[in-house]
Amino acid sequence: MEVPDGVPVHPPPASIVRNLWVGPMSSVEQYDLAYSSSSWPITLIHQILLRCKSLRVLAIMNLYQGDWFRLASVLPAGIQSLSLGPVHGKVDWRYLPCTRALREFTSMDTYMMDLELQQIVTSPNIRTVRRFYSRGDHINLAFDQLECVDKATALQTLEVVCCAETVERAASILEDMEKWYKPDPERIILVPRSHIRNSRYDPIAVFFEDWTASAKAL
Repeated sequence: MEVPDGVPVHPPPASIVRNLWVGPMSSVEQYDLAYSSSSWPITLIHQILLRCKSLRVLAIMNLYQGDWFRLASVLPAGIQSLSLGPVHGKVDWRYLPCTRALREFTSMDTYMMDLELQQIVTSPNIRTVRRFYSRGDHINLAFDQLECVDKATALQTLEVVCCAETVERAASILEDMEKWYKPDPERIILVPRSHIRNSRYDPIAVFFEDWTASAKAL
């Protein structure tokens, strides 16, 4: 790669990228990256991923589920943490290039088939799986699939993140679910969050905060 004055850059910038967020960082300000927008630069993102050989942490937000397959096959092999949503495409763990390296997987506001989730939680390398829900009315989707975790051997924690107007309201929703489903407290972690930022409903901003903290920890 060369800069405009012709001076070579070593190493190429893409080769030293470790953490990458693709998509809007706010639900309020999505610009051309709204879900299913025709403005999504899929070809450019494809080329970026091919060049980011050292990538370790990746998040792709608001990508239309029908376009996921166009990027899944070029994920860098060294990715340790993958975050997708909302309503992302099917994650076929068997064919992801980074399966052997992945330690964390986070899904936002997405229904996943039982077999799809089982492939993830029973992977010998996975340590943490997060199910993030921007509203409490869909949180039962995660609790209905807790049995998928029973056969997991390497998985350390399954985090269920529930957002509501306030942290207190989210905690109340999780408490009701906990009483009904009785999840294993040693493995299932329940996390209440508020989806309000700057007095506005902004779950992607909350998700971005969590992702940033997680990326720093890796």
